[in-house]
Amino acid sequence: MEWEAGRAYLGGSQRSVPNEKGRKILRALDIHTGKSVWQFEQPGPANSSGGVLSTAAGLVFFADDSGFLTAADGQNGKPLWQFQTNQSFKASPMTYQFDGKQYIAIAAGSNTLAFALPD
Repeated sequence: MEWEAGRAYLGGSQRSVPNEKGRKILRALDIHTGKSVWQFEQPGPANSSGGVLSTAAGLVFFADDSGFLTAADGQNGKPLWQFQTNQSFKASPMTYQFDGKQYIAIAAGSNTLAFALPD
């Protein structure tokens, strides 16, 4: 499809591989070498649009296809916390600060959820 001002544009295409189950893998790459440092295969059918957020404190937040918002250790990819929303994600997590406290928020289905990070 050609780009037109004011119209949605994906710039590419996507398709399923026949006879293969979809997979969604989050990978951390070393920016100096381009090599994979760790990876986390996410559960579910691999059809959501949830993205990833990393924080200065080394946490990585992501939304997976099974409805979980997950926090992982940015150094090794190990999950540290999960919250089941029972929703499909079409947005990425975001962070904000209010009264000196940091929060993580995400749109999940018709809800917006916010979680305070521990001090």
